[in-house]
Amino acid sequence: MSLIPWRRKREPGDIEGPPETSLARLRHEMDSLFDRFFRDPLGSASFEPSSTGLIAAPRTDLADSENEVAITMELPGIDPKDVEISISGDVLTVRGEKGAETEVKERDYYYAERRFGSFRRTVQLPSSVDPEKVDAAYKKGVLTITIAKHPGAKPKKIDVRHA
Repeated sequence: MSLIPWRRKREPGDIEGPPETSLARLRHEMDSLFDRFFRDPLGSASFEPSSTGLIAAPRTDLADSENEVAITMELPGIDPKDVEISISGDVLTVRGEKGAETEVKERDYYYAERRFGSFRRTVQLPSSVDPEKVDAAYKKGVLTITIAKHPGAKPKKIDVRHA
């Protein structure tokens, strides 16, 4: 089965400048969205290099429990020493660099590939977290950040009395 493109393919001589109208910008954004979808429909390439040197933000899960907030990020192939974590107010920021090189030398061929780039992900935290009680652990390509909540931030049950 083959897909038929819904727009004409760009020719090598085509010159594309920045879209000048809001409708043209919308069309450009939709074209980019469809291009990314058909290139990677399941979103499995979470770290692909781009022309700017930035790579996509890592996939992130946030779990809020009674005593803590846990943030889990997928960072495959990234060395933990290349990751920087900071909290400013109620915003958590995770930055990092990825550099990967692959080199295969065989009798009949030589293959080399290099991928470099940086990422940045910010997460809005609940105001009940204590920025002084943060723990970060990295295991098998997954970064887990645990932030304790203030003791007074725990929910309190209030009984309703008859009037």
